[in-house]
Amino acid sequence: MKSTILVLLAFFVASSLHAQGTRRAGLPAAPATASSGPTVFDLSDPFAALHWHAGANGATPARPAADPVPVSQLRIPSKALKEFERSQKAFHSGDVPASVEHLQKAVQIFPDFLQAHLALGVRFIQLGEYQKALTEHEAAVALDPRSALTHQDLSLTFLFLNRYQEAEAEARQSLEIDSQAVAARYALGRSLIARGRVTPEAMDMLRQSENVFPNASLVLALIHFRAGRTDQTIAELRNYLRAPADTDNKQKAECWIAQLSQQPLPAGCPAESTRPVFR
Repeated sequence: MKSTILVLLAFFVASSLHAQGTRRAGLPAAPATASSGPTVFDLSDPFAALHWHAGANGATPARPAADPVPVSQLRIPSKALKEFERSQKAFHSGDVPASVEHLQKAVQIFPDFLQAHLALGVRFIQLGEYQKALTEHEAAVALDPRSALTHQDLSLTFLFLNRYQEAEAEARQSLEIDSQAVAARYALGRSLIARGRVTPEAMDMLRQSENVFPNASLVLALIHFRAGRTDQTIAELRNYLRAPADTDNKQKAECWIAQLSQQPLPAGCPAESTRPVFR
């Protein structure tokens, strides 16, 4: 289910850099549109779950107006910005390694380049290099410790490393700063469940994030199934199918619904009745 986390991470980089550019040029920021907020990020969806299109155009919500950009980010050298732009072009052309190289050059030129560290962390996650991703997201938190987004991204990275206690701590830190941080809610719910803490809080966190992270519905379905709540299991599986994050998971969810509701099995479903293992 790691495919749903990635897209949130990537969007913050683009949106935040754009906001900085307008401020530096003395231009007003573009007004938000109906589609600019967090919707369903499916790559696959990345963190999102982290393949929020493995590179997707999605990403994290823009920095809240009350969350000021650090002063250091208002004096990024033009050479570093150019490398960042090149990394974006490489990324959108599907060349993640080249994108990484340009981002590494950007932080070499300007070590305090927050967005470059965040983007580099996302790229490393896409490459499966989670320890390197952790280094970048820890650097981002050090640069902007009062940002809900930096703590949120660090929390998601800890999830990939199966360091659930630390993922929980960072998610809570993010939510203390911004109680509406959806990805932090998802990370908190997943980290609690992974530690065997199927609490009302964990369930609430997953419910409050499943519209953005479809895999949260799969986790909830499995929890209900283990508790013998068949109707709720089916309801969560159907909720997931409103915006399936993965083709394989989609088929498994459809097959499981048919089994649980004693309906004819769709083509490609296993004949035996069994709980599927979602990716």
